Amino acid sequence: MAASPPCIHEKLYRLMISLNLRQKMIGCFCLHLIFYIIAGAVFLKDFDLLNDDITLLMHAGNLSNIALEIRRYEKNYIIRDDEDDFARVLAYVEEAQKAVPKVIDDLKIMSSPSHLEDLATKLSDYRVAFLELKGDCSAVQELNDCAALDTVRRLGQELVSITEDLVRYEQRKMTEFIATLKRQLTEGIIYLALLSIFTITLSYISIIRPLRSVEKAAINIARGTFAQLPVDRKKGEVRSVLRAFNKMVQELEEKQEQLFQAKKLSSVGTLASGTAHQINNPLNNISTSCQLALAEVDPGEQPFVVHMLETINQETQRAGEIVRGLLEFSRAQTFSMQPFALAAIIDKVRQLVAGEIPSGIILETDIPEDMLLYVDVQKMVEALLNLTINAIQAIPEPPGTVFIGAEPDGENRNAIITVADTGTGIDKNNLQKIFDPFFTTKDAAHGTGLGLAVVYGIIKKQRGTIRVESKKGRGTRFIITLPLYSEGETAQDMRTNG
Repeated sequence: MAASPPCIHEKLYRLMISLNLRQKMIGCFCLHLIFYIIAGAVFLKDFDLLNDDITLLMHAGNLSNIALEIRRYEKNYIIRDDEDDFARVLAYVEEAQKAVPKVIDDLKIMSSPSHLEDLATKLSDYRVAFLELKGDCSAVQELNDCAALDTVRRLGQELVSITEDLVRYEQRKMTEFIATLKRQLTEGIIYLALLSIFTITLSYISIIRPLRSVEKAAINIARGTFAQLPVDRKKGEVRSVLRAFNKMVQELEEKQEQLFQAKKLSSVGTLASGTAHQINNPLNNISTSCQLALAEVDPGEQPFVVHMLETINQETQRAGEIVRGLLEFSRAQTFSMQPFALAAIIDKVRQLVAGEIPSGIILETDIPEDMLLYVDVQKMVEALLNLTINAIQAIPEPPGTVFIGAEPDGENRNAIITVADTGTGIDKNNLQKIFDPFFTTKDAAHGTGLGLAVVYGIIKKQRGTIRVESKKGRGTRFIITLPLYSEGETAQDMRTNG
């Protein structure tokens, strides 16, 4: 059983929805083009018919006028018996005979009343009868009483009747053609409207509705709500736009977290600066007092007291290190920026960390020799040294690998530096707190929680960014992005671009 038109339309709609945006636009263009071609062909054909009808109507009207002129001069001749009127009748009959073939040719291409075919015969009979009328009757009195007069009048009336029938027939055809043309135009307008509705609906579903969702999502982002948009599984340009938008939302959310982090570090730094200065003096007094007490006590006589004093001194020194870390973290540091090879910085880090690498742990580096950065060399060494020591300590049991690598980004404007290890990794819940001051997963003897906070501050001061990627049990990667130095770029340019 043949499919019904609604099913065909539904299949066409589903087909168009499944296409990507470019295919939909091409499909709609082709549908409109096919419609215009079909409509143009139909109307051209109709106009050809209209041209034929107008031509026939003109010929028929001309023939009808000739027939009327024949009758008019026929009456004049009967009334006045004027030779001029007689000649006029014959001239019009001859003209009508010449026009008849044109009408007959027109009638061959369309249906017509059957008695129109007798038109040529009627004209010949009329001419013969009219000549007989002149030959048999010469005076006006004789013309009125002449037997041939009835034949002439009958044939003349038949000529007028035939030509009028032809004109009326053509008028009816013109009326029918106009009605048909109106119907076709109406149907064409309806089809065009339906096609336009289909195209508009398709455009709304495929383009406008997704763009409105993007607009609403953008407004929500401005209000602080980072909600990603649902992405359709179907391939297409809109899907690519939505995926790019979602990626942008994700990156904006990460940037906002970094901004919160920076604000938090700034406030903690301000608080830590004042606190560290207040604690530093008591700690110095405690350390000095403890060392004086140790000098007065005999280790052989009071070993327990000596042990306790040494513990106090040791813990006081550790507290002093924490205070110095706080001061280092909170102090507005002066950076001495200069162009320097990253490979040379990494060599210094390798030399400093050489004594800290346990047996079985390998330190690998892959740094381009020609990669130049505009940095404070000492601060950069401090930051990378801190990250490297953390990476070594993240491997509790050898074997393991610590990797330091660098490469330019796609636009060759930034250096992407990676410090990675094969250690235990960082728990997902701790990733967002990794750069917070005093946050650490190490025990008290191995960390104060300020190292990564200091690294964060150093990288930020040098117009860079740092982020961490880690999975529990699969190691950790710290990824630093810093601007590359160009030989044609001045220090002022670097500051401006940063």
